[in-house]
Amino acid sequence: MKRVGCLYRVSTKKQVYNNDIPVQKEACKKFIDLKEDWILAEEYMELGVSGYKLGEKERDVLQTVKIDVSKKKIDVLLVFMFDRIGRREDETPFVVKWLIDQGIEVWSVNEGQRQIKDNYDRLINYITYWQAQGESEKISLRVKEKRIQLTKEGIYLGNYAPYGYKMIDSDLYSKIGKRRKIPIIYEEEAKVISSIYTLIAEQKYGTDKVAVYLNKKGIKRRKTGCQWDSNMILEIVKNPIYKGYVSFGKRERNRERNIRKNKEEWIIADKKNPNISIVSEEIWQIANDLICSRSRKGDRVIRLLSGYTKCGYCGSYIVPKGKNKYCYMLCKGKQRTGNCEYNKNYRIDILETIVIKVVKKYLDTFKRVDLKNEVVKKAKRIKRREEKIRILNQKISYSKNRLIELKTEIVTALMSGEEEQNKKVSQEYEKEMNNLRTLEEQLINLESEINKNNKEINQLKEYIPNWSEEFEKASLDIKRKILEKMIDKVYLYNDKVEISVKYPISTIIIKEKV
Repeated sequence: MKRVGCLYRVSTKKQVYNNDIPVQKEACKKFIDLKEDWILAEEYMELGVSGYKLGEKERDVLQTVKIDVSKKKIDVLLVFMFDRIGRREDETPFVVKWLIDQGIEVWSVNEGQRQIKDNYDRLINYITYWQAQGESEKISLRVKEKRIQLTKEGIYLGNYAPYGYKMIDSDLYSKIGKRRKIPIIYEEEAKVISSIYTLIAEQKYGTDKVAVYLNKKGIKRRKTGCQWDSNMILEIVKNPIYKGYVSFGKRERNRERNIRKNKEEWIIADKKNPNISIVSEEIWQIANDLICSRSRKGDRVIRLLSGYTKCGYCGSYIVPKGKNKYCYMLCKGKQRTGNCEYNKNYRIDILETIVIKVVKKYLDTFKRVDLKNEVVKKAKRIKRREEKIRILNQKISYSKNRLIELKTEIVTALMSGEEEQNKKVSQEYEKEMNNLRTLEEQLINLESEINKNNKEINQLKEYIPNWSEEFEKASLDIKRKILEKMIDKVYLYNDKVEISVKYPISTIIIKEKV
């Protein structure tokens, strides 16, 4: 009996919820029943995994299949369609070829068996996944273009209603016959939206102050237990839906993160929909102009304790308000929610003096060495690795270009029927792919080493120089490098400052009364 492993894959969560996996599963089981000498041995499921965006190495289930093949657990790999194995023309044909080379039969319910006996088979194998990748790219473009078109026509495409709205069924239907949902104004939340714009546009509130106002009033966000903060207010103020214009493409997916795009890149409806307008266009524009005028992009002042000071009560960062050395330290948590006991508002220059005094006193117990030499040594070490990274990036670029050339040569060899040449080029392609993976691994390792040099403590038993002299003479950058080695965080309370010192200097907390 031949042991069969069935691979099921869907690319999106929507396909998961629409029961695409059971459809593939049932089709595969019926196909196995038609074969007298086949028996289902293993099932592999990939839920919401793109065969185009993710490479072979990133797909855990595909790696499991390869391991099971190596352990001789299956004799046949069966899929609903061959594009379930993948949609990348630079990888998937070689995955299929590897499976066949291991003695595995590769079958599709809809397309039959994939064999590689001659140049014609190799060409078909390559073209199958070249077409699959092209189809994925075209589908992605078509979907995006369609969404742009529908947004321009004023159709809301979100799955969830923004704050201030609720979703209801409409008389519109999608291309697949599914009833579209549309947002309508939810009066209870719409009153809050109106208040936010009024506070900003008419009373000149900032986003922090608006958040504090809403929290003090006991106005709840949609998420249970979540208080308002400045980011949520900012999202609302900038969203054009509140003046009656639906939009699309405000964010872009980059690997695992959503990145906000520039406002100029947003897709916004051509016409206003008065049925979803909560505020006038005039008040919306006034609020946005005020928010933009207060933006201080690129205007952040780096200070000795920047990134170190946190509130001892709510855990939020405490930041200076102003640019000169006499500015005061304000709690961001208190600004956002109003619920924090912190009210000391330390002056930044006095706080720096306190921290420096305590740290100098404590570090006098350590054996002294030349700090400058240590900093220079670490800087040189990082510089050497940065040079290696520069060279590696050049090699990676060359390798990628070479792979593009080899793809063309593979197609040419397959079309001409020159088996020996095709074998030679394919081997060179696989060799170059391995070379590229090695180079990329080296790059990751080097970047990791640089991060390690910048972040980890280097056993400080032979640290610190004559602190009083060296620290006072050092530049701000060098001072911050010194603090990076020693200080975790500086916690501010109304009556004291706590300095959390990194291991291995000490695991205790230094406390200084103010």
